[in-house]
Amino acid sequence: MQKNTQKSGYYIILIGHNTHPESIGTMSFCGENFGIVEDEKQLYRELEKIYKTNIKKLLILEQTTFSLEKFEKMKSIIENEIKNKDIKLEIKRTICDATRIRQEETEKISKIVDFMIIIGGKHSSNTNKLYEIAKKYCTNSVLIETKDEISIERIKKYKKIGIMAGASTPQKSIDELVEILSKIC
Repeated sequence: MQKNTQKSGYYIILIGHNTHPESIGTMSFCGENFGIVEDEKQLYRELEKIYKTNIKKLLILEQTTFSLEKFEKMKSIIENEIKNKDIKLEIKRTICDATRIRQEETEKISKIVDFMIIIGGKHSSNTNKLYEIAKKYCTNSVLIETKDEISIERIKKYKKIGIMAGASTPQKSIDELVEILSKIC
């Protein structure tokens, strides 16, 4: 990627987490004209850098497990900011389908339940994003790694409980949680 993007005259912005291994690995191939952004403040700083370089091509990439909602918001900002700057914009959609579907389903479920459980690794970007979405729509949301972290007494007071698992959550962990909930409900 380094030779192609540099030779083609692109400035590259990867929308994702600065410390995520995927972002770091991807950017190691991008040469000098690149930036990783995970929030709007960083995005505006990166756009200012582009304007100073006189580069007329912008390539946008996304971390495969990044927030779809945040990506769309930043994509809109970029499109709005460069529309009068004579910069050609190319966007490579790389968010994986499993991540997108999980995020969309988490939003749907968390809007209709009283209590939302996200099960998965607490250090997983994917799982934390699901928890962030769930919390946005259902204030009674928890992030757990195992069934042992859930309070049975707490669950009993809710009528509708939703569950969503991170992409790498072991099936056994999900099954154990479902078994506990089915006994209570």
